[in-house]
Amino acid sequence: MALFSIATLGDDPNTTHRLNACAYQQSAITTFDGIQYVAFYTSREASGGRRVTIARHHIKDAPSDWQYLTFEDYEQTTDDGHNTISIGICAGDGTIHVSFDHHCDTLRYRISRPGLADDPNKSSWTTENFGTILDHLPGCNTLVDVTYPRFIPAGKQMYFECRIGKAGAGSDILYCYDPDTAQFAYLGTYLVGRKCNPYPNGLSYHLPTGCLHVTWTNRHFIDYEGANDGASTAHKAQAGPNGPENNEGLYHACSRDNGVSWYGSEQQPVATLLSRLGTGLDSQDRRLLAREIPRNSGIMNQEAQYVDANGAVHVLNRENTSGKETWVHYYRSPSSDQWDSFALPDIYPTPTGPRGKVVHSEKLDAVFFILPSNTERELIIIRRSMAETRGEAQVVWRELGYTGEPLVDEEAFAQFGVLSILMLKDMDDGKRKVVVLQFDINQLAQ
Repeated sequence: MALFSIATLGDDPNTTHRLNACAYQQSAITTFDGIQYVAFYTSREASGGRRVTIARHHIKDAPSDWQYLTFEDYEQTTDDGHNTISIGICAGDGTIHVSFDHHCDTLRYRISRPGLADDPNKSSWTTENFGTILDHLPGCNTLVDVTYPRFIPAGKQMYFECRIGKAGAGSDILYCYDPDTAQFAYLGTYLVGRKCNPYPNGLSYHLPTGCLHVTWTNRHFIDYEGANDGASTAHKAQAGPNGPENNEGLYHACSRDNGVSWYGSEQQPVATLLSRLGTGLDSQDRRLLAREIPRNSGIMNQEAQYVDANGAVHVLNRENTSGKETWVHYYRSPSSDQWDSFALPDIYPTPTGPRGKVVHSEKLDAVFFILPSNTERELIIIRRSMAETRGEAQVVWRELGYTGEPLVDEEAFAQFGVLSILMLKDMDDGKRKVVVLQFDINQLAQ
């Protein structure tokens, strides 16, 4: 594979607030059985609304060889960057799951027929192989007040996670999809905000150990006019009354039994679900605190998380505790209860600028940071060796013309050594395109 290739998938909608390439789309690009899938919005000029589109191709095919599927039965009209798309694929039955267009809204979800992900034929890639839009997960009740849906592959099963409630006063709930019954089981409100809102950097499943890992920051609730008015929509604004200045801390928890029992970094039990007296994780529980970062310290919400092949947890975030806003790599090895940190030099974010991603290569024992410049329309890739005690961070690729927040295909990275990035690119004709960049990490390491 070449060092770099680019596939242009379509026009990015001309909205005020970006609907594609948002950091909290944990699963907008993913690979299953060698086939890569990308979910994004496309526009229809006649109405000005947007349609949900899924494109797929074999990860090793040419950049132009994509199949496209667009759902014409739903028009997305809300100009709000929260209202993104997420997709998930269950390995146990080959179903493809899609959830879209939420900011404190009733669930919008649809599921494919079993085996669609196992069928790469172009003739199968049609909307007729998906069901109608549901307001509930199969086997469960209607879901309301949904934001940030996520699908997490977990061996033969798959998890679904989302926030219930408004910014500054929400909690996160967890479900597990069973391919044998084709239904979801409700596990509970696993991450509970009390006068605050936990914002996960991600939820990751480590297959060798069967562990779920979640890291987050808390956004504390600040009262505002209309907060207690059920008819108020102030909390559904693009930038609501409770902002990142109220974020604090880096927290971590893990579960070894499919999301039922949860532990802190020091391996002590903290919470248990699925029992009469079961309760979720208190998001402010000090036993879960990985790093104390006060409010008004420049910490961002929903930046990035990655669990590597060995079970180590990597987090990318930013903070200003030294007088300068800095990207920071936080790291906990599987053999330690302690968290280490490394401040990335020379490239600096702004407090609320576009967020980046982080991945780790077991083969190279190196971390790759995919960073959008917060001051230029530029994308930057930095590599840092973990084999060296004080490994230096090195820029291995950068190019102007990119916007949005990068999303990384973690499955393609782990299985094929391909760093595949979903991003937006400004073209010479003034249009903005949805693109997928492909890098061979072996060449990035040279």
